[in-house]
Amino acid sequence: MVNYKLIIQNRIVVVLLQIAAWACFFFFPFFIYRIQVQDSSFFFKELINALFLIGLFYLNIYVFIPRFLARKHLPRYIGMVLLMVGVIIVQQAVVEYIFFKNVTNKPRLLGMTYDHAAAGVTSGLHSPFLLYGDAQPAIPQSLVGDSFYAPPSFVERSLRESVATNVSSEQRHFFSGNVFLVEVLRKSGLFALLMLFMSGFIKIAIEWFNTEKQNEALKVAQLNAELRFLKSQINPHFLFNTLNTIYSLAHKKSEQTEDAILKLSGIMRYVIYLSNENRVPLINEMQYLDNYIEIQKLRLLRDIRIDYQVEGDPEGLLIEPMMLIPFVENAFKHGISYAEPSFIAINLNILGDEMHLQVSNSLFKQRVAERGGIGLANVVKRLELGYTGAHQLYVGEQEDKFIIDLKIVLKHDTMYSGG
Repeated sequence: MVNYKLIIQNRIVVVLLQIAAWACFFFFPFFIYRIQVQDSSFFFKELINALFLIGLFYLNIYVFIPRFLARKHLPRYIGMVLLMVGVIIVQQAVVEYIFFKNVTNKPRLLGMTYDHAAAGVTSGLHSPFLLYGDAQPAIPQSLVGDSFYAPPSFVERSLRESVATNVSSEQRHFFSGNVFLVEVLRKSGLFALLMLFMSGFIKIAIEWFNTEKQNEALKVAQLNAELRFLKSQINPHFLFNTLNTIYSLAHKKSEQTEDAILKLSGIMRYVIYLSNENRVPLINEMQYLDNYIEIQKLRLLRDIRIDYQVEGDPEGLLIEPMMLIPFVENAFKHGISYAEPSFIAINLNILGDEMHLQVSNSLFKQRVAERGGIGLANVVKRLELGYTGAHQLYVGEQEDKFIIDLKIVLKHDTMYSGG
């Protein structure tokens, strides 16, 4: 069931975080340059400029990149980007012109001093941006103040001295206007490119995270498919051996044939209804083992020793289905001989969340390897896939015994109960 409340809450958080980020973007210059603004229209001007830049940011993320760049329409993408950069430049130039034409109060920029006399600036140049003798600023005084700009370079001072002394008043006004226009173009173009770069980087990061999430989901799906395939190999293998046992009983006209068929029906019920689950109650897996061992006992001679012991409480523990039977089945396949003394010992111990299975059987010097024995190899693979870092498995020979020692840390779920 989709949790719409959680989705809505997550979207609200994302929107609020974006609003906070853009607020920091808007107010950051005021804190860095320590601007004291007395004219509220200055904030309105900056807000308009910021809104257009933010619009460019989201256009690039949600329109230009998905529709053009992602589809490899590079010329269209470049054309749209250049068009929008041009729109931003024109918009900001118009807004700046309107603002500076009507500005009355003057924001003050604090924190830096500049000795004009010591810098050698004369002829009425009271600021690095004052270009004409009547002390009218090329960038309006509302942004300059008395002590903001750092001393100009020697080349800048020489140029401005030359303009101030050798150029007519009309020419100086034309030149200062062009300098102001170039400054606006430079600033607006720089911020537009910054928005494009930031939005492109964020879009790439988002796509990368989404791709990683899809790859993880694909890996999980492939893992589940592989586990189902391994289970499908185990089930027919077990059924084949069990049917052979019942056939042997029926051939002997044993009275135990009916009991064997009932136990097989319990086994098949487990295989059909539970074997495709990711986890099943451990107690059901143990009942499956009980039925299997009882069926095997029916076909064995009485002098073959079968020892099966269980300790601990399996209540509430979960395990992958068909996980234990291959180890027990392997013991019955390779540990029984009618020519030599044979035994099988199975100990299942449960302590807390840990299950410990020990299976040992007789080891014969001349063992015939059966073709198509895939059960044990498959369950080892399933352990590697389903219990990575949560199991220990030892398979080996000790003197006259073949030993399997398995420990698994199981998940606990009180929703499950035996039965």
